[in-house]
Amino acid sequence: MTAKPSMTAQRLDPARHGWLTDPATVRVMAALAAAGQGESRFVGGCVRNALLGEPVADIDIATQLDPDQVIAAAKAAGLKPVPTGKAHGTITVVCDGQPFEVTSLRRDVATDGRRAVVSFTRDWAEDAKRRDFRLNALYADADGTVFDPTGGLKDVENRRFVFVGDPEMRIREDYLRILRLFRFEAWYGRGAPDEAAMAAVLKHREGLHKLSVERVWAELKKLLAAQDPLAAVTAMRESGLLDMILGVNGSLRVLSGIIAQDVEYGLAPDSMLRFAALADGGPERIRTMAAKMKMSKAEAGRLEGAVNPVAREDVRKAWSDSAAAERAIMALGARAFEDQVRLEAAGEVAPPPRDWTLLAQFAREWKEPEFPVKGGDLILLGYEPGPMLGDALDELKALWIADRFEPTKEELIARLTKH
Repeated sequence: MTAKPSMTAQRLDPARHGWLTDPATVRVMAALAAAGQGESRFVGGCVRNALLGEPVADIDIATQLDPDQVIAAAKAAGLKPVPTGKAHGTITVVCDGQPFEVTSLRRDVATDGRRAVVSFTRDWAEDAKRRDFRLNALYADADGTVFDPTGGLKDVENRRFVFVGDPEMRIREDYLRILRLFRFEAWYGRGAPDEAAMAAVLKHREGLHKLSVERVWAELKKLLAAQDPLAAVTAMRESGLLDMILGVNGSLRVLSGIIAQDVEYGLAPDSMLRFAALADGGPERIRTMAAKMKMSKAEAGRLEGAVNPVAREDVRKAWSDSAAAERAIMALGARAFEDQVRLEAAGEVAPPPRDWTLLAQFAREWKEPEFPVKGGDLILLGYEPGPMLGDALDELKALWIADRFEPTKEELIARLTKH
């Protein structure tokens, strides 16, 4: 069965949407067509974003070919097929270094809220029925004609994400769709989320506990990377999802301050800094969250640096005291110093007229002087290699930083021996 274009069907203009006529895209679609086993159409984000006037990044293709036929078609055309998700029907076809996810039409045989057992089909309507949102169930053929089996075109103007069919059923099939709803709303939505969708979220939110924390954390990072996710995060907070995920309701005030900084200065959204703002807590809270979400060491380290209290007073003095800024950078590192400066500025209820970007620039350009005392210098004084030597070096470095890096090696060693 081939789904016909809906009564409100429209065509994407290749002149406006260059990805349709990109040579790599044309080659992949031609390779699939040459197999003579069925139709292939663009699907999901590329069609959705084109209709919404948003940038198109990844190009996904749905096909009536089964995975083995996709592999054979790609090889016959001199393209590289990679069986990234063959069991679920997905073959990544690489053309001119660009990956295209090509997925066979499928229907769910069984679901458990985390994963699905699928079978392949040639029915476009069946494939559409298993997708999450109507805006993600839009297809377009090689010339840009849009096919709308579920009514997604109605959602384009409103920029609203409506579940395909029964919202509760869609959520029970995969509870990650709860977070995907808020992520898509953050990136592309306008106004309040769909009422039926929110009612289903509230009813089945406990299903999030069935998901791996890695999937939840990955989805949360994507959400926070939206240009302005505040409305979506607010809706998550009001529905109790933030408390379920983080163990706290989160600080929207500090998060909104960070977002305002990004907008004012044209900065790329920084998911980790925004998460630190949302968490709005000290090192203990951050460590607890990092462990709970199974963050990478680099992620946990970045967050701990952003809330490290070691040089907090110097960070607050840094606005008007360059010596305090230098001490804080030395204690925290430039990245953590800049994070703390931004969080400090964002958290002000009525911030004074000061430009945090100057401090951030200062941190990036500042060159750390070379500490003049080496371990060998203290060994000559009788120190044995080990913890006591390390403690003595730390003590001297603290004195050196406190005096703005001016004491010489001899002056520092003299102070150590007197101490």
